[in-house]
Amino acid sequence: MDRVTMQLSRSLALALVTAVSFLALGCEHTYKPLEARDGGRSMTIGGKHITVEIADKMESRRQGLMGRKQLPPDHGMLFVYPSPRPLGFWMRNTPIPLSIAFIEELGDGKGLICNIEEMPPFAESPSHVSHRPVRLALEMSKGWFAQAGVKAGDPIELPAWLNELVPGEDQN
Repeated sequence: MDRVTMQLSRSLALALVTAVSFLALGCEHTYKPLEARDGGRSMTIGGKHITVEIADKMESRRQGLMGRKQLPPDHGMLFVYPSPRPLGFWMRNTPIPLSIAFIEELGDGKGLICNIEEMPPFAESPSHVSHRPVRLALEMSKGWFAQAGVKAGDPIELPAWLNELVPGEDQN
């Protein structure tokens, strides 16, 4: 190869390596622990203090934890709907296994765990459903509820800030 061709080959190789690096970094989505400005809230379930991301708008409920590769300990996502309804969840584009608790509101800050489902990664159909109409669903790392000693039928205290949320309605 002549000198110009060799220099051009090196430049192209460097450009290719740079482009692949940017693409790889751009596709990586790691869970960023929440800070107060992010809208994260804290609550207590089974005597354990947890931090939850709030999914109370249509777009945030659709996105859920898609693309997340990890959850820090005692972090999750609380899905909040405008009114009780049968809820069904899937794991499209979600590479981490999760557990979901469907929570019935009983009034006066009280709630009841209706059912807990284990959700394997990438499940496409909404096969993880609430046993009755509910407005709240809490996703945590797989096995979190069992490790915390939380099971279906357990009463829970709902945080006061839950009343401040005004969930967006889904478009049909």
